[in-house]
Amino acid sequence: MLTPSGFATTFSEKAFRVKIMGKGQPMLFIPGATCSGEEWDSAVAHYSKKYQCHVFTLAGYAGVEPLNQPPYLPVFASAISNYISDQKLKNVILVGHSIGGYLSLKLASLPKDILEKVIVVDAMPFYAGVLNPAAKSGFNEELAKNMLLSYNNMNNVQLKNFQFGIAKTMCADSAKWDSIATWGARSDRKTMAYTMAEMMGDDIRQEIAAIKVPVLVLAAFQSMAQYPGFTREYVKTIFTQQYSQCKTCEISVSPSAKHFINYDAPEWLLSEIDTFIGKSQH
Repeated sequence: MLTPSGFATTFSEKAFRVKIMGKGQPMLFIPGATCSGEEWDSAVAHYSKKYQCHVFTLAGYAGVEPLNQPPYLPVFASAISNYISDQKLKNVILVGHSIGGYLSLKLASLPKDILEKVIVVDAMPFYAGVLNPAAKSGFNEELAKNMLLSYNNMNNVQLKNFQFGIAKTMCADSAKWDSIATWGARSDRKTMAYTMAEMMGDDIRQEIAAIKVPVLVLAAFQSMAQYPGFTREYVKTIFTQQYSQCKTCEISVSPSAKHFINYDAPEWLLSEIDTFIGKSQH
């Protein structure tokens, strides 16, 4: 589905919606939980001059019609893999933020030879293991149901306000808070609850040992005076432990940025990705 540079076409599939811009080597962008693919706008503006950018919004997020029932994340991963094959995309550069980063790791772990490089923005192979070192792998339906119950107890205005509060904790750029909150408020509540619980319960730290292609992990770090032990070195250590089985992985810790590095440190993010994809494979 090649298009003239500067023009966009939209591809819709049950598991996602895709907007395609530019031409050249394919770059696929997967956003984080509840987010529209628009979260990648500045990166796409940068890369669509030389690459064909495929920008996803996952089903159930930011107003896209949800899938009928969980589990959601395995369906997303399978559908994106099928999309790459169906579109006959070669030498794919895959970029994912948050849940999109987790999905990128899942895709990179597949035996299929469909990717050339992977960029993971502030995501881990087992986030629950950082919050609780004793955490066990396995889907916790009670957690999902409790999150869904809390979402369903809010009306639309309350949900938007709740998402606004989350946006403030995850993004330093106040100009972006309303967009992030609006995407969350327009997301399907069951999809939000279950995708988060699915990711939290899936320990893929051993799976990523199968990854053969180069992986760049961009970790968010923001200095917090109230947590003197929370240093850049500490963040690097945590990410290094999480990714220890991925032998092709390099980790880079951001300058001051919250979870939305693409908003809080956009020049740094683009510079890191430019350097990484400019490196020879050999």
